[in-house]
Order: sequence, then structure tokens, then C-alpha cells
Amino acid sequence: MQMTAVSRTAIDVARWDDDDERAIAKVDALCNRTGTDVSEVSELALQLSGVRGLPRVRGLLSHCDRRADSPPETRLRLLLWRSDLPDPEAQVTIYSEHGVIVTTADFGYSREKVAIFYDGRVHSSRSTWERDSRINAELAELGWQVVRITAQMLRNPSAVVRQIRAALVRGRCAP
Repeated sequence: MQMTAVSRTAIDVARWDDDDERAIAKVDALCNRTGTDVSEVSELALQLSGVRGLPRVRGLLSHCDRRADSPPETRLRLLLWRSDLPDPEAQVTIYSEHGVIVTTADFGYSREKVAIFYDGRVHSSRSTWERDSRINAELAELGWQVVRITAQMLRNPSAVVRQIRAALVRGRCAP
């Protein structure tokens, strides 16, 4: 049975979806799940010619990031990218004072100590809520501000940007 390579599949998936944000989220997810680097997809896109929709896909690939763990994370990243906020770091690992990993934030601003998490449905379970609460407390002890974003909150992009901007301002004013 013949199959296309992951890079070619990513290009085709992006070509066939006329919604740019959704196409980026699909490429992010495909690269994340398969461990394929977006640069591999970009290299193949540059080598191909005569493929319908390829110029658009080449442009979209510059916004893809395989570190996104979910389509809503991709949407949040694109929202922040389109805003006037500085680009956040993705998958920010935060350590305790003793060098032990406390958590990895979906996004963050290390200098300002702002950790951003997208909380999907899984975060509504009791055990996950307990774990998140413990992490919030540990991060607060380390001087980090936590911003948790949900699907409902993503429906009001300007409020999300305002919330993150306020955290950045507070972080810049901290001693």
C-alpha cells in the first residue's frame, strides 16, 4: 500500500482547508503527533511546484509550530501573534528554586514571569483541578503569575489580550 510522507500529508491537509487558522492547527497537530519538524514540511513545500494552493500553504507554514498540544493552543498562539503583545515563548518549562520541574506552561514570558495555560475539558476533572491548583500555588510562591484561558474565554479575544497585557505590566513592575 502506498502512503504519502507526513510532510506531504501536512501540505495537502493545509491546501484542502480554506480556513487559514484551522489549516495551521491541523499542520501543528500532525507535526506534533508524528514528531515531524515544520521545517521538513517547509522544505518539501519549496521543492514542489505546480500544486494548487501551494503559495498559500508556504505562507501558512511560517505560523506553524509543532509544540502546540491542541488546536485551541494553536488558536491562542495565533491570537497572541496577531495582537500587539510581544510573541510569547512556547512550552515554557518552569523550575523550582532547587532545579526541579514544577510545570511546563503552554506559553509564557519568562522575564515578566507570566505563565499562560490553555485549559480544555480535561481540566474540569477533580484530579486535574487539584493538580492545577497545586501548580498555581507553587508558581505563585516562585513569583509567577498564572493566566488560564478556556474555550469560552477564547470567544472574546480582546479580553484575553487585555488579561495577558495586564499580567505583563504587573510582571515588569515587580521587583
